Amino acid sequence: MNLLIIPLAVVATLMGAIGATFLKKGGSSFSINPIKLIKNYNMIAGLALYVISSIVFISALKMGELSTVYPMTSLSYIWVSIISFKFLKEKSTSAKWTGMGLIIFGVVLMTLA
Repeated sequence: MNLLIIPLAVVATLMGAIGATFLKKGGSSFSINPIKLIKNYNMIAGLALYVISSIVFISALKMGELSTVYPMTSLSYIWVSIISFKFLKEKSTSAKWTGMGLIIFGVVLMTLA
């Protein structure tokens, strides 16, 4: 396996999670009015990060097998949980931390298999 796949997938999932955070913040003032939409910088940043993360992830997919690379997308759940806890002041529970540990364990198994 190409060793560049893992960092690309990690960066892609992190960018996607940050994008989701911007979309969450932008959603509070979401409007279908084109002028208001253009001025919603959080929404624009979130969408841009999603596009860039998709391009980075496609690069990882080109280098590896789908069945190995795609499970790494579940890392985005971990990033979202951490970012939500730190920046959006959402609550974190022991069940969430346990779930994150199981996700990491599963990604490692899928990547090494």
